[in-house]
Amino acid sequence: MGKQLGEGAVFAIRRSAAALLVTLCLATPALGAAGDSLPWDGDAARVTPLEARSSRIARSLTGRDVSIECVGPAAWRSLAAEYGFERELTWALTPLRSEAATSSTIPTARSTLSPRACRLEDAFVRSPTELGARLCRHGGVLGECDDWAAKLLAVHVLGHESMHLAGIIDEARAECLAVQLDAFIAARLGATTEFARSLAREYWRYYYPSQDHRYRSADCRDGGPLDLFPSRHGWPTPGTYPSWPARSIHPFAAAGQAVSPDTSSA
Repeated sequence: MGKQLGEGAVFAIRRSAAALLVTLCLATPALGAAGDSLPWDGDAARVTPLEARSSRIARSLTGRDVSIECVGPAAWRSLAAEYGFERELTWALTPLRSEAATSSTIPTARSTLSPRACRLEDAFVRSPTELGARLCRHGGVLGECDDWAAKLLAVHVLGHESMHLAGIIDEARAECLAVQLDAFIAARLGATTEFARSLAREYWRYYYPSQDHRYRSADCRDGGPLDLFPSRHGWPTPGTYPSWPARSIHPFAAAGQAVSPDTSSA
């Protein structure tokens, strides 16, 4: 598929990628073939390997005791009914709550990823390499894998929701910081540093510019006000990350900002 995913924005990316994933889920074994262990398998008391790994990444980015949960189709339908979002279009949910003592709006300590987001992230973890994730053989020709764009979005969504968990409510801020953390996340999901950085550059170059204005900011640039690592060379990802990136993220936390009802879903 091409690099453009519709109208843009995380919400619009949800919209266009969702239409694509209807076909991919039917035709692509990597998205959960019969007999495969699914990333939400088990009861509520069991943390799956993907949930545990994703939660560790989120905690390293937030500095908080947060968690990432994967749910199956039935649970996702229930959440859609409870929160009023379109389940076929939404990739993830980070609920917000009001804190009376400070009159602020803050995120809960858990993000829930949709079945498609978890399946795609799990597929990336199973093969986090250039050949197998981004490049596939189509007959005798090597080209972009049919599900590569969707896998890239799944990796990015983990970062975006982690920014909400860190207390960053504003969507443009959360998205900009997540762009700068895509390589960090991909590497911790198993990718080499080189592949992780190229993945981050691809998202920045092809997907970020097409997003809705709510998810873009003129401050999101090398050396700009939303540059997470201004003293480190490289954009959108530094050559090396600090050992504890949460320290760089905390100043951008914006608990209590006014948000529209849907902006907590990335």
